[in-house]
Amino acid sequence: MSSEPKIVLKGLLKPQSQNLNSEQENVPQHKLDKDEVESRLTTMAIGKEVDMDSSAFPDQATIEAIKAKKDRARKSFARPAPDYISLDSGSNRGGIEEELSDEEEAEFRGRLLGESGKKGVFEVVEERAIGVVSRKDEIHDEDNDDEEEKLWEEEQFRKGLGKRLDDTSNGVVISSNTTAGVAMVHNMPQQHQKRFGYSTMASYGSMMPSVPPAPSSSIVGAAGASQGLDVASISQQAEIAKKALQENLRRLKESHARTISSLSKADENLSASLFNITALEKSLSAAGEKFIFMQKLRDYVSVICEFLQHKAPLIEELEEHMQKLNEERALAVLERRSANNDDEMLEVEAAVKAAMLVFSERGSSAAMIEVATNAAQAASIAIREQVNLPVKLDEFGRDVNRQKRLDMERRAEARQRRKARFDSKRLSSMETDRSYQKIEGESSTDESDSESTAYRSNRDMLLQTANEIFSDASEEYSQLSAVKQKFEKLKKDYSSSYRDAYMSLSIPSIFSPYVRLELLRWDPLHGDEDFSDMKWHNLLFNYGFCEDGSSALDDSDANLVPALVEKIALPVLHHEISHCWDMLSTQETKNVVSATSLIIDYVPPSSEALAELLVTIRSRLRDAITDIVVPTWTPLVMKAVPNAARVAAYRFGMSVRLLRNICLWKDILALPVLERLALDDLLCGKILPHIRCIASDVHDAVTRTERIVASLSGVWAGTSVSRDSSSKLQPLVDCVLSLGKTLERRHASGVSESQAGGLARRLKKMLVELNEYDNARDIARRFHLKEAL
Repeated sequence: MSSEPKIVLKGLLKPQSQNLNSEQENVPQHKLDKDEVESRLTTMAIGKEVDMDSSAFPDQATIEAIKAKKDRARKSFARPAPDYISLDSGSNRGGIEEELSDEEEAEFRGRLLGESGKKGVFEVVEERAIGVVSRKDEIHDEDNDDEEEKLWEEEQFRKGLGKRLDDTSNGVVISSNTTAGVAMVHNMPQQHQKRFGYSTMASYGSMMPSVPPAPSSSIVGAAGASQGLDVASISQQAEIAKKALQENLRRLKESHARTISSLSKADENLSASLFNITALEKSLSAAGEKFIFMQKLRDYVSVICEFLQHKAPLIEELEEHMQKLNEERALAVLERRSANNDDEMLEVEAAVKAAMLVFSERGSSAAMIEVATNAAQAASIAIREQVNLPVKLDEFGRDVNRQKRLDMERRAEARQRRKARFDSKRLSSMETDRSYQKIEGESSTDESDSESTAYRSNRDMLLQTANEIFSDASEEYSQLSAVKQKFEKLKKDYSSSYRDAYMSLSIPSIFSPYVRLELLRWDPLHGDEDFSDMKWHNLLFNYGFCEDGSSALDDSDANLVPALVEKIALPVLHHEISHCWDMLSTQETKNVVSATSLIIDYVPPSSEALAELLVTIRSRLRDAITDIVVPTWTPLVMKAVPNAARVAAYRFGMSVRLLRNICLWKDILALPVLERLALDDLLCGKILPHIRCIASDVHDAVTRTERIVASLSGVWAGTSVSRDSSSKLQPLVDCVLSLGKTLERRHASGVSESQAGGLARRLKKMLVELNEYDNARDIARRFHLKEAL
């Protein structure tokens, strides 16, 4: 064992309770002094060499008294230390002195000044055995309570600025003999330590709350003489206290910041919770409203589907009646035109054959012309008597052929009126020399006024019936606007449900009966009505659009109106073109072209229905070209046969009308298709042969050629057409140049200068229209025309 003094390390001393103070008042002063000395000697290990088995060992009563004292000291630890350090400028003695009696205050002051009657350390050496025993007991007790005191000390450190430091109750010294430099803490009696610590606090005030007090002069002297220990300076203690306060302040600020952060997070969580509660309440309310709306909509859809299913056969029947009515109208026009052609051609063809037979057998002299004329008239009378139907009575005594005879007479009267108009126009054109004047057959109509009146009457009755189809239902089922509003609300308020239910696929089927019923009024052949003027289009065009009138990029209903047009309107137009369109009627053709352009604006080019429609248009035009007949009779024959010239002019006028109608499709049909139909099949195949046959009659030939050029205007003729497009017109150009040569020969043979100059100007103008400027200059030079091209 080493002979060096032992250093006992102690933690914070727990403050003593007032019970200990009251108990210590009954202990004599000399006993307290003795105990204090023994405790100090034990701390400094004086008397260590005393043998525990020697005769100086205290008796049992002394040991019990010491143990009782230690028990009371331990119980005094239960009093908690104040959790703050007073920063008052005054002394802390006032609060302490209130707890002390007068006797204790005197004793407290005496110890501060150092009493002369107090025993020294070496004066009580004989009592060191008791000190040794006390030290043994203290070490044993401290070992048992060491862990508990450490926990208590750690708790006191965490109490913040208000906690007294460990050094406030213990004297800290530095051992010069110990290599580790460990502080030696004096284990003083609790009563004296308490008084001494508060006295020091009173001396330094709030500036030094944790400066340890200096020991009494006698103890300092003894300790300095025996151990050579130094006490820390006041500045060092102040620095330590300052650092401790700063550390506690920093920790307090950190704790405060964490508390504020926690409070802020708590507020945010509370706000989020309140927001979630509000959102859930709204969601619950919206879910309830959605459920109610969906239930009502389900019932509504069930009823309207049953309602429309019941009305569908009625709508289909009305559509069939309308189609049949239009077909009957078109058929009546076609039959009357065919009958007129047959009536005329039977007589004229028979007369032409008789006249041509005379010319072929006897020549073409003036006498033979008169003979041919007589033969033609005889043939016409024979044919007229042959086709004149006799009286035929049925079982009721009615003449079956009477109506047919009346129709024939009516057609004959119409032909006579057309003949009178033709002669009048021909004479006026020759007198005034007007160019580009319409000829017979170019603008006539084949529909009678009585038939038009009957058609309109039947159509009005059918439309009146259509208005009563939905009259037995309430407005929410009979009006398209109400139906649209129902489904539009579903789309706007519950778009996901609308999308999940594939309503975009069902909506056209629901709206189509209303659209079909309104399209009964649409007559694409006899009217030029746009879809934008119809009620269904105005209602459904902006179906599901936003409030600003724009539609979403992914709107599944953006193709609603085009789909309805392709599904409903296009079949209506297809039927009208296939069964009712009169290709020789310019007005109907214009209306059909307008309706087809309208359909093309809505239906994509990839549509099969649209492709079938265009194929039907092309086939109908080809059939019309095939059916038309333009006579190729010579002027000699037409002179011998009275009605031959008029019939030929009428047929030529019909061919020019058809040519003009074909050119109206320039923006719809491809140019190669138009060239084949208009130029190859009709112009070169039917019209130009007729012009070549009548070329000897320069006036009629020039007039009819002008009508051909006028019908081609805007497609192959005119200033807006490029010169390259006129390559297909070379046969027509050659025909015009041929007429120029014929006119030049006639001028040389005696035709007046004014008449020849007028016809030459008309030829020059036609060549300019056909972009043949060189040939036009040549005509002007040959006929001495001074005006510019």
